[in-house]
Amino acid sequence: MKFTLIMIFVLVTVSCIREKLDECKILVCFDYSYNMLSSNALEGQVDELVLYVFDESGMLVDKHSRQGEAIRNTLVIEVDRPTVAGIYRFVAWGKGNVIAGDDAKFEIPDLTVGVSGIEELNYYLKTDSGVSRHELNHFLVGMSESEINIFPGTELIKINLKKVTKKVRVLLLPYAENIDLDVNNYSFSIVDPVGNGHINYDYEVLEGEPIVYVPYYKSNVYSFPEEYSSTGKIDKVVAVEFCTSRLMEKHAVCLLVSTIGGTGEFVNINLSWLFSLTEMEGHRDWTLQEYLDRQDEYVITLFFDNDKWIDATIIVNGWVVNNINIDS
Repeated sequence: MKFTLIMIFVLVTVSCIREKLDECKILVCFDYSYNMLSSNALEGQVDELVLYVFDESGMLVDKHSRQGEAIRNTLVIEVDRPTVAGIYRFVAWGKGNVIAGDDAKFEIPDLTVGVSGIEELNYYLKTDSGVSRHELNHFLVGMSESEINIFPGTELIKINLKKVTKKVRVLLLPYAENIDLDVNNYSFSIVDPVGNGHINYDYEVLEGEPIVYVPYYKSNVYSFPEEYSSTGKIDKVVAVEFCTSRLMEKHAVCLLVSTIGGTGEFVNINLSWLFSLTEMEGHRDWTLQEYLDRQDEYVITLFFDNDKWIDATIIVNGWVVNNINIDS
């Protein structure tokens, strides 16, 4: 009787492995709800998605990719159930391809099944001697760990993706209509003194070099809405845009604005501290780091009046922050 049961178990297992029946599959789905709306927004964010499967030793045992219209919120990738039971890590990245050129992408290693290990899977932001000056495509990463057995059955694995890339837009507005600002008179930068350009497969920021982000876009913008002026019509404001890697609360990332050939630095403000002032009541259960990770676009509005920053008021993502010191 015992021998018979063993034979039945072996036959069922071998059948599952060799015949690859539907009920012996692993289904992997992807969810990008780690955003401000807590709603899956994968579709439209990425044009290419790659899934890796690593075994308990960290060896890459399977790899899948999808591109273009195949990437939807309902995307499911079917993976063969491994022939050896154990703890497996399912790792994925997704990237947009809207912006052409290598400078718009993170550097991603080319892994080979049966050869590459999980320790090789990390991503690098390309810089020019520590300076990043380019607009970046969307880049999302995620990982899920699960104990997999070799018995028949369908198992669902969900990978929660998180966005690495951020966009920061800074507007300089004259406080009165007789003040003329020009983008060519100012220097802008965002500085991460620790470095956030080396990202691990699990979204953690690895040790790297300090990074200085400079705007990929600078312009004088005309015919801006009048409601931003306290005394009358404003015809022109200064606008710049940055793209950065993941913003880290503990890195003391700062926005710097200075005059070119003038009186020097006007603005030196800790962005994590500034963004923390905009948290809405409904988000109070998030940590500051989670807020920084979920929010992927920021608009900062600063006011200027006769060689003096009106630092009593700053607007961030439409939220007016009053009675602060911009040098905090």
